[in-house]
Amino acid sequence: MTARLLPPAPESPTGLQQQWKYDEEVDIDADIVPRQRSSIAQPPLGFPEFIDGPKNWSGCEPGRNRGQILTLSNANICEICNGLHTFNGRELDGDEVRRELFRVPTLEGHLKQATIAILNGSGIFIIRGLRWEDYSIEDRIVIFLGLASHIGDQRGVQNSKGDMLSHIIESKAWTVPKEKRHGIHTSDRLPFHNDMGCEILSMQIRDRADAGGHTCVASMTAIYNDLRQSNPWVLHVLAKPNWPIQTSSKKDPPFVLCPLMEYHDDNLVISMDPARIGPHPLARYGSIPDLTPGQEEALAVLQRTAEKHQMKLETQPGDIVFINNLSLLHARESYEDGTSSSRHLVRLWLRNTELGWRIPPAMKMPWDAAFGDRAAKVVNRHYPIMPMPEYMECKYSNGTAAFVADDNFSDSSSDEVVTKVGEDG
Repeated sequence: MTARLLPPAPESPTGLQQQWKYDEEVDIDADIVPRQRSSIAQPPLGFPEFIDGPKNWSGCEPGRNRGQILTLSNANICEICNGLHTFNGRELDGDEVRRELFRVPTLEGHLKQATIAILNGSGIFIIRGLRWEDYSIEDRIVIFLGLASHIGDQRGVQNSKGDMLSHIIESKAWTVPKEKRHGIHTSDRLPFHNDMGCEILSMQIRDRADAGGHTCVASMTAIYNDLRQSNPWVLHVLAKPNWPIQTSSKKDPPFVLCPLMEYHDDNLVISMDPARIGPHPLARYGSIPDLTPGQEEALAVLQRTAEKHQMKLETQPGDIVFINNLSLLHARESYEDGTSSSRHLVRLWLRNTELGWRIPPAMKMPWDAAFGDRAAKVVNRHYPIMPMPEYMECKYSNGTAAFVADDNFSDSSSDEVVTKVGEDG
């Protein structure tokens, strides 16, 4: 990667927590935004003029390296089956599926290269060739966790109940109205975002919709370079540490002020979920600040630019997808299921403790809840093998891709979960 740098910016505040108030320092739009469009020429302090390299790809540019697919051979699949059989013979819990206990000797080199491609390359890697109909539901989860353990050795906690997997689906059996469900549990379109707190997003593709439902990804590097030329003022707004990020907390304060974008340790990092920014619909009045007009417009420009550079992932049942969640934004098309089909993905959050990126201090709040000290307090960890049979309405379900912020938060995941993968869900 090549980047032309300006002098470094001062360290951003870590998890800045303060009572919100509008003043001349916070209200960036009062006079600045109109001038930004015409007068701001330089990137934010400490950010590059331009970023090149394998992360700089666009879906509208044919021929660029925009992801890799590893198509498994029959020998690879036999090796995976051997690893599955050996692990099952140990009668261990799902949380004990580790690379040392799920050996795939000839694949391990490919998976190490896949990790490098995810973290330092295009940011997308797909394992293809497994036929889920050949395996039990329990074995599908063990294979998913086993292969993923060679990409990331640490798994992120996805809610305060200790669920390590989330089922992204709209079940035909659920009766709770769509507007009271989490976004991942509907068939609605999801805007460009990332799973705040996650480093590597992994998804097991179990089934597809009859129509729509593509996952779309966009490189933040390509977006940055585009905005640098077309709307440089947006970069300044995104980098300013005054975005109110919900903590889903009943305690004060219910938000922290953070940037949405940082250039940290030679990496361009994005941490942005539109539904987690600004007031939560159920927050007490005035407890979380509204976005300023400049912030709202910056988000709209970011969405349009991401759509310009997006690439649709043509996935199929049996695929396992890995995405660099710190360098790519992803979105979802709305979709329609058939009478016998239901779009169904299983979500896993990963971190590679050896090769992973350093997290900017100002973005550590959601990361800490998934991988850090707060995550360590969640003792009982569960691996639900199937979606919840009955949907449990959750108070804090506003986010596009929820993160755990504190013990009061819950992500509408199943109350009927399994600690041992081999148990019946």
